[in-house]
Parts: sequence; C-alpha cells; structure tokens
Amino acid sequence: MRALLRLLAVISIAISPLSAQARLSTQDTLAYATASVRLRERPTTSSRALALLRQGTTVRIYQCSDGWCNVGVYKLAGFVGEKFLSAEAQTVVEGRGYINSQGNWVPSPTRTANGQAPAGASARCRDGTFSFSQSRRGTCSHHGGVAEWL
Repeated sequence: MRALLRLLAVISIAISPLSAQARLSTQDTLAYATASVRLRERPTTSSRALALLRQGTTVRIYQCSDGWCNVGVYKLAGFVGEKFLSAEAQTVVEGRGYINSQGNWVPSPTRTANGQAPAGASARCRDGTFSFSQSRRGTCSHHGGVAEWL
C-alpha cells in the first residue's frame, strides 16, 4: 500500500508541471508592440527594464493578468503592459520624429515652403515650424514656444 501511495505521489508531481505547460501553450500567441515600450523584469512600472521594444516588435504572449502580459522576445522574457500589445501587426513610421509621453511616434516639427500648415499639424511654433504634438505640454519647447494652436 505504501508503495502504491508513493507511486501516486510521484506521478502527480510529474504530471502537474506538464499540465501547466499545456495550459501555457494554449495561450501562447503572437502580438505586436503598438508603441516603443520597455520590457520589465516584473509586472510593475518601477521594476528594472530589460530592453526597449520598438513599435512593431513581435512578442510571444504566455499569459496576461492585471494589465500586464508575460512575454518572450528574442532570448528575453519579461512583462509588458497589456495596453501596449495588439494582435494586429503595426505600421512602423519612418523618418524624423520622437516617441511622445503616450508612447506614440510623432513627426518632428517641420517647415513648409509656402508657410501653410501641413496635414496633421497641431500648432505653429514661434520659429515658423509646425508641430504635430498630441498634447499641449512641451509643444514647440525647442522652437520658441507656441505662436498659434491649429
């Protein structure tokens, strides 16, 4: 009887990791970073950053809970905010620009030959450039400030 109980205990210990792996593989899906985002060691914004994932980076999602996803990318594993992941591939915009405080790529301020605002401009800066800022804070900060909101 003892031998049978010992055998059952060994089998249950051996099976539990296998069943956990099976559950993970059913949730194992690909996703794409919707913005440049940091891969974190733990599911908190204060934890150590392991890498910066650029917009469009493909990650493998293992599990998501409480707004964070446990992901694998390249040979790293860590956590990314769930709101920065999408099942659809992202279009990566090329050219001069920056990542704003919301994690979106924004074109750098630019001048136009005719002085008219280009499509998508949100403000005219005092130095004559047009900003594409998505928030008022910091708009035209390196261009003399905002001359006019569009």
